[in-house]
Amino acid sequence: MLQYIVLVVLARLVVALLYAMQICMFGRAIMSWFSPEEDNRLAQFLFMVTEPFVYPIRKLLSKIEFFNNMPIDMSFMVAMLILIIFTTVLSGNLVVN
Repeated sequence: MLQYIVLVVLARLVVALLYAMQICMFGRAIMSWFSPEEDNRLAQFLFMVTEPFVYPIRKLLSKIEFFNNMPIDMSFMVAMLILIIFTTVLSGNLVVN
């Protein structure tokens, strides 16, 4: 019984962190529309938090010719989609249990 409680608490913590990452990704997307200055601490924070998640996807997509000439950053959109799917799957499993 204790193991189940620990797993549920851990899963909820992961879901909370995934929601926080979604908020940071959304904030970064909004900030990118306004071209923030380089010394903007909020923009630096959002980049620092989200780039480790976006960079591997960007590196992977750069190997696919189709994504190289796109006018928007598809890696960001793919990263956000992956994040939403993970959050939905994890939080869906919590509701069932």
